[in-house]
Amino acid sequence: MKFSGAAILIAMIVAIVANSNVVAASRQYPGRRSLLQSHGTLLIDYMGASGDTSLHFSDLQATVSAFPTLQFIFPLSFAIDSDASGNPQNGIFSPYWTTSLDGPSALAFKQQNPNVKLMVSLAGATQFISDSNPSQPVNWYDPASTAEWVNNAVSSISSLVSTYNLDGVDVDYENFPSGSATFTTCIGQLISSLKSAGTISVASIAPFGNTLSIYTDLFSNYASSIDYVNYQFYADGLNTQSDYVNDFTTVSASFDQTKLLASVEVNGRGLQGSDFIAAAQQLSIAGIMNWDVDNSKSTNFALEQSVATFLTS
Repeated sequence: MKFSGAAILIAMIVAIVANSNVVAASRQYPGRRSLLQSHGTLLIDYMGASGDTSLHFSDLQATVSAFPTLQFIFPLSFAIDSDASGNPQNGIFSPYWTTSLDGPSALAFKQQNPNVKLMVSLAGATQFISDSNPSQPVNWYDPASTAEWVNNAVSSISSLVSTYNLDGVDVDYENFPSGSATFTTCIGQLISSLKSAGTISVASIAPFGNTLSIYTDLFSNYASSIDYVNYQFYADGLNTQSDYVNDFTTVSASFDQTKLLASVEVNGRGLQGSDFIAAAQQLSIAGIMNWDVDNSKSTNFALEQSVATFLTS
């Protein structure tokens, strides 16, 4: 097949333009491959665990509105089924996130931003009471009656959903000192009941290395009710891009990779900044999870903006 001089010139111009786009992309995100892996347009960003009452939904307005095509999900952290002394309440969950994140402001924030959803995150690692009251561990305990625990949990969480205008539930139990014999049944029935009733539209889980087997069992039995896996890769001691990519590949064997998010901790453990973005570029991910808004506020949400730029590119 023969080509005219004009056709050859056009082909050269196209190649030059394409190459310049790749170079520009690599400058914006160091380490970017010429052929990117696929990624979702979802950022899950926990908030409220610090007890900082200067934190408000409105603080996030500029960041959220700057990325209208990105879906933001903010899990309020945390709701715990215990009293202020840490005594178990048999599935009756109460909110322990910062009080400045109240129901009316949650509704106003969502009404102003159709790309925002709010969740309630259950348990967490520790329970914050007040600045003068040291935090205490939140432990999973096997209730005497799983049916009674589930009924109480459905009722109390439904009330939180109504009060705080929530869309979903995130499960972040991290401590299992007495085992987890009833965890899969209780949590699985809880989220499937809330979903089937239309109380929530989205559910996620937040495992890490030490809890992988427990959450793998939950996912294998209730995958149809779980939309996202917010795996805490930053808790796995990953210090290089290759370590991150290898760990993600290993973890993805336990979960549906189309539901698995990459994750990063603000100024904390694991990969940071451009190293994290470069690792994420090498993966096929549902989106990115960030811990957390409270710590990011002092940097004017620089991490959120960096991640959002990547996810919408």
